[in-house]
Amino acid sequence: MRPWPARAHLRVIPRLENVETLSALTDARVASTFLGAAYCFGSLAGLVVLAVAAPPGADRPGLAAVNGAALACGLLLIALRGRVTRTGLSAAFVAGAALVGLGLVASENRAGVYELFFVWIALEAAFFLRGRETVVPLAAIAISAGVAFAVESPPGAGALWAATVGTAVLAGLVVGWFKGCVQNLIDRLADAARKDPLTELWNRRGFQDVLEAELSRARRTDRPLSLLVVDLDHFKLVNDRLGHPGGDAVLKSFGAQMRRLTRGVDVPARLGGEEFAVLLPEAEKHDAFLVAERLRRAAKAAFADGPAPLTVSVGVACHPDDGDGADDLLRAGDQALYAAKQLGRDRSVIYNADVVAGIGQEAARQDVSQLSSLLLLAETIDVRYSGTAKHSQAVGRYARAIAAELELPQPAVERLALAGVLHDVGKIGVSDAVLQKPGPLDDAETDEARSHPELGARILAGANLGDLAEWVFAHHERVDGSGYPLGLNGEQIPLEARILAVADAFEAMTSERPYSPALPRDEAAAELRRCAGTQFDPEVVEALLRAVRSERAAATLA
Repeated sequence: MRPWPARAHLRVIPRLENVETLSALTDARVASTFLGAAYCFGSLAGLVVLAVAAPPGADRPGLAAVNGAALACGLLLIALRGRVTRTGLSAAFVAGAALVGLGLVASENRAGVYELFFVWIALEAAFFLRGRETVVPLAAIAISAGVAFAVESPPGAGALWAATVGTAVLAGLVVGWFKGCVQNLIDRLADAARKDPLTELWNRRGFQDVLEAELSRARRTDRPLSLLVVDLDHFKLVNDRLGHPGGDAVLKSFGAQMRRLTRGVDVPARLGGEEFAVLLPEAEKHDAFLVAERLRRAAKAAFADGPAPLTVSVGVACHPDDGDGADDLLRAGDQALYAAKQLGRDRSVIYNADVVAGIGQEAARQDVSQLSSLLLLAETIDVRYSGTAKHSQAVGRYARAIAAELELPQPAVERLALAGVLHDVGKIGVSDAVLQKPGPLDDAETDEARSHPELGARILAGANLGDLAEWVFAHHERVDGSGYPLGLNGEQIPLEARILAVADAFEAMTSERPYSPALPRDEAAAELRRCAGTQFDPEVVEALLRAVRSERAAATLA
């Protein structure tokens, strides 16, 4: 199993924000539009006042120039609103402070009226800028006011400067504090809308938002993202025994277990009722399976001695193998969960389209717990042999594609897909030394390796899968009679066994093995054709090759 990322590298899930939050209002585009409008209206009002009733002794050309410059700044901010950055926005406030200072000097007004415009700049900067970003505009206000009072030299200039700058800073602090309080309230309300009040986990809406964000991140970074869909088995019985308060206590306790048994970066959620989910960033499918098993065992142990024993079933799905979108991934997780329920509950099932499709049909025909054990056994053998659980699943897909290409009845197609997944269960009786030996096998090792079809057939027959047992028993026979274990030839070999032989060989040739590198598909196809008529049934070989390159196969093998 691949190690998970060190905790130091784990990312904390960011707080999700609605467009209704203040952050949307303080967006640079919105801020530049508002500030530009304020510049325009203020400058136009100043020009009207200058034309109608200019202050006594005012420098009319200077005030006209200042208001004209303010109008130009306003129009520029509105025109460039889609391209104004946070730095540009801060520069606009600095320019405003400078223009107010120039206007104060040009007005030659010592009554302390025009300096109040500094307070408006501070208020707007505190609202539209973030935290430390307000330091630059406030410093510009202090410098501009200081220069203006130094030039004008009104009585008590120092006190006027202190009062003006102090009022501006205080106004900015009050607006910043108020904005923070409102934002905090909005965040709490938004979180409450996304949190389950009973378990304090994400609810379905919040989980969907996080899932979309994590999928986007996984696509950008080309990293895996796994999903567990968890359901409490027979929870109605818990409510019947304990009542709804007791059932709520069980749900709350299980939610606490989910938080305790997952990483800080993981996202546990209650989707509704007794259905839960966990999102596992940076986790491969089999890492996620281990988490699922840990949750399952912990829940079973925690509630075993209680008044209402409880078990859980878990479906495991992984991006990108099982779905690229949120709906696809949730659907795969739900189907795997359904399979876990069909297989007897109190178990974890990794999503596989072929297995999930066949479980419903098989459940009606036999003891599903036996099938569950066989599927887990096949997966365990794959992991033990090649480090992944993909070989048998791929053989199942190829067997299905061949059967479909040969136009076999649909029940037979699904049955062959299941046989492909289970074709190597007999390798449980073969030692690791033989399975993983990189060089040629000696005679004793060859005999041991060749025992697996017969052993697999016995296992399947014991599980009331007599038809699959027959096919698996003969899937290493050759059409020229030189195969094993019986040396059957031609039509003596069941068609299904001939299909499994071709599917198994093609998958083996195109995958990395301890004893051989993967072949390109073209070379593997050439090898199948070379051996057609001796090792393989020519008709089956051609069916596979047609399926692999056809659009129909693309849909079947997806």
